Amino acid sequence: MLRAVDVEQAYERIGKYITRTRLDKSLALGSEDSPVYLKTENEQPVVRSYKLRGVLAKLTLLDPKEDKRLTAISSGNHGVCLCYGAGLLGFAPPVIFAPHTTPKPKLKKIQNFGGEIHLLGQCFDEANRLGELAIEEGDYVKVDSREDPEAVAGQGTAALEMMEQNPKIDVVMAPIGSGGLITASAVYLKERFPHVKIVGVEPDYCPAMKENLEQGRWTKFFPFEGETILDSLVGGVAEHSYSRADLIDELLLVNDEEVKDALGDLLWEEKVVVEPDSAACYAAYKKYKDKFKGKTVAMILTGANIDGDVFTEILEELIERKKEK
Repeated sequence: MLRAVDVEQAYERIGKYITRTRLDKSLALGSEDSPVYLKTENEQPVVRSYKLRGVLAKLTLLDPKEDKRLTAISSGNHGVCLCYGAGLLGFAPPVIFAPHTTPKPKLKKIQNFGGEIHLLGQCFDEANRLGELAIEEGDYVKVDSREDPEAVAGQGTAALEMMEQNPKIDVVMAPIGSGGLITASAVYLKERFPHVKIVGVEPDYCPAMKENLEQGRWTKFFPFEGETILDSLVGGVAEHSYSRADLIDELLLVNDEEVKDALGDLLWEEKVVVEPDSAACYAAYKKYKDKFKGKTVAMILTGANIDGDVFTEILEELIERKKEK
């Protein structure tokens, strides 16, 4: 079972390879007695994603001379980080299985880092199911950001850094896709800083963690049909994350329009470029701000690999709204 010491040991291994990202005070959210801080994982060099932490936590335990070819199933950022991390530590270029809906900037980065891409399915759950079959037939070492405790522990190092940067934090917010980030953060924080409240954010049209908890059972896949800008937050949560969900104090839901508004605010007010999944917590804070009165809140901006068409659309909408005002 994952422990706080696992997160700390992961940090010792990966510290020299990552950037200690800034914890910036928000310019637009919160107030003097309810400050909000942004953990800028979108500024991790080259890959622009917190996923690098988990990838390196795993790779630093492997031997590039002895182990088989690396592989992963990813909707984008995990695959990008695995390919980059593999090159950094001397591994052969990995094989990445990804859904057809993966944003183009992420696919381009995977290719730029030498990764071999296989597109499978129209969502992460479908790609995950088909990718697992392909991996079983191959001769790979799978680097799993969902179920591998060593990789998950690395994701929790973002929370470790946050508390070093500001030990007065009362609430930590994180988006929930597979759930690795919030699980590792919660494990670390509840052991080392038990007063800190953990808040997860999910899409209201795909609240996998919330519904699994309400039903009292874990489901590997969670049905989702249609288009969304929150591509990395749809589908089922990992079994490992569900098993530690008791550490999450509250789950909040947002929709695409609320996230688009948050993306605009982050760009216009905070001068920060992030991908939609990263803006989910910002949107949730705006929607449920009364819940955070008198609290010091920190949220993790998970990545900056936004699709160019999505970015252009949001920017044009933002400019039109500003003109109307």
